[in-house]
Amino acid sequence: MKTSRLLVKAAMLISISSAALAHGEQHDSHQSAVRSGTIYGVISDSMCKSDHSAMIKSGHGKDAVTCTEACWKEGNKAVLVDKKNNVVYSLTNPKSVTKYAGKTVAVTGHIDDSTKVIHVHSIKGQ
Repeated sequence: MKTSRLLVKAAMLISISSAALAHGEQHDSHQSAVRSGTIYGVISDSMCKSDHSAMIKSGHGKDAVTCTEACWKEGNKAVLVDKKNNVVYSLTNPKSVTKYAGKTVAVTGHIDDSTKVIHVHSIKGQ
């Protein structure tokens, strides 16, 4: 009788451990899409991204800074343009970058490479 109880308890522990491992594996694979890190690039807007020339020619601004600010006022979103890797990242908390319009920066935060979104934790001008 004691042996069968021990076997049942052992089986339950193995079952619980397997379930915990499986849950942990799912959790880890889910987190693998999001990483902490720093991306270097230029703060811009979702319309112009890395090229403000056409908008500047049309009188929308005199440079990348004023063009970006004008585009934001018109409802375009703040983005980080990583020219080195040719990637444009959306920013989940754009108010944190407003003073860096048109400027080269290092953005540190949680980066989702699959959706190209960064939750900004800190930003430093370069």
